[in-house]
Amino acid sequence: MGDRKRVNVEGDRLSSLPDDLIHKILSFVNTKHAVQTSVLSSRWRYIWTSIPCLSLSCKDFHTLPKFSKFVKHVLSGRNNQIEVSSFELTSRGKVVQPCVKRILSYAFSHNVEQMNITFLPEKKIEFPLSLFSSQSLKILTLTGCTCKVYNLSITTPPTWELQTLATLNLHFVTLHDVNTDKGDSLFSHCANLKNLTVKHCRLLGLNGFNISHPGLSSLTLEDGYNDGVNVVTPQLKNLIINGCRGIHLISAPNLSSLHYKGPCDSLQLSTDLFHLEKVDVCLSYPANAHETVCLLQQLRSVKFLTLNSEIVKLLSSSVELISHQPSPFVNLKNLKVYPNDVNLEAEKQTQPEVTMSTEVKNYLLDSSPAPGATFTIVSHEEVRTARNVTSVQNLMSELQGFLDEWKENRETNTAHMKQDKAPMEIENRRAKLKTKRKCPFGERMTHIKDQFWEGRKNTSHIISMLEEIEEIMTRLPTSRRAKLQQSFSNLCLEAVTIMDNMVDHLKIQCDKKPRLYLSELATASQPSS
Repeated sequence: MGDRKRVNVEGDRLSSLPDDLIHKILSFVNTKHAVQTSVLSSRWRYIWTSIPCLSLSCKDFHTLPKFSKFVKHVLSGRNNQIEVSSFELTSRGKVVQPCVKRILSYAFSHNVEQMNITFLPEKKIEFPLSLFSSQSLKILTLTGCTCKVYNLSITTPPTWELQTLATLNLHFVTLHDVNTDKGDSLFSHCANLKNLTVKHCRLLGLNGFNISHPGLSSLTLEDGYNDGVNVVTPQLKNLIINGCRGIHLISAPNLSSLHYKGPCDSLQLSTDLFHLEKVDVCLSYPANAHETVCLLQQLRSVKFLTLNSEIVKLLSSSVELISHQPSPFVNLKNLKVYPNDVNLEAEKQTQPEVTMSTEVKNYLLDSSPAPGATFTIVSHEEVRTARNVTSVQNLMSELQGFLDEWKENRETNTAHMKQDKAPMEIENRRAKLKTKRKCPFGERMTHIKDQFWEGRKNTSHIISMLEEIEEIMTRLPTSRRAKLQQSFSNLCLEAVTIMDNMVDHLKIQCDKKPRLYLSELATASQPSS
């Protein structure tokens, strides 16, 4: 390292931590940043080589060859005696490219247990599951392109042979079910699979798509396109279906929790459900009264039931279907009715509250033996308040993450300003330094200008988000707003501090008065004559 300044290990409390704690800290950043810490001091030189978590992303590199070169450096330099507990990969291009194959092979050979793979937009992406060969993998998340034009296509054998897999999450992918004569489904040979989540996916098969598994306990189907889904899961406990049409058959006799949002004709239950504890049903308009009554009768064992107002309106307009029928709900302890979703424009108007006729109330509640059974109608105002509180919390969480990332990037850039970039680039440093000495002012001003515009863009984004949060908070009742105010104030203070530090950082770099600094930036950004 020559005469370059190193981190003072004795005065650096972070460096004095044991390796396992430093590994835990570095597990929250990507591997590229973890590798860059090796230039800080001799204490940090080899820390990255024994981190059990790997996070590799081609987005951190301008070209795929540079990403491939970095991958080769990381895998060859890593301590081979350390297993890989979790692994994240963000990639573009062909999945079967040597770089991706090498990464997957390394992870599997080091007994990886958790894997998260994301693929960036391409015209056509195929992901042959034959690349997978693992007896250790327990959690797998595959995410394809979120663009509607593209979709990650999972090309597979008739069944997946992932014996240890317990949790599978699939987002924005296309699955093809071969529908074998043996009655196997794509997941039936994943012997230990317990949790399956399928969101924004296309499920295709000649005779519909089969989800058949003897041990599956939790299933989520959300916002998908399919040729018809058949669910046969004898041990299923929790089922969530949200905006997923074409559910042909559900056979889950041990189901205890059901959350359904969509048309009534897309929910076909093949058996009565005697173990239901909790049901939340939101039927979209228009709904069929007869099908709705049949559905409610199949839910007779439920204890906690939530319905949307569309169901109540439908029953009220079809009293003749229920007037001579006893209530099907013999175990009901709590009934909640909430209004249908209201769009932002409708929120500005006064909405009629949900009302329930005596006939409908008797049909829903009369058979309940529990004297303390409760009945609640949720108002539009309560729904709007809950929605706005959730929006504020999500926006504040998103902004906090953005601030943390910006602060981390700024600190990383500062720490490495005099150490160049990474160990793998040491051979090129002397040539780069010679080039910099030829035109130090031009190089310096280009770097300052880039930092300035990046800081300006980030500042604009932060202010915009703070204004959006504040606007939503003004629509909240005083009591709910007061509970969020302190967190919002702290977030504002942190944002101001980070932005002030950015300005101070730039002033230190150019070592001039702000007015002169801006003047030099303007001069440097002018086209040369």
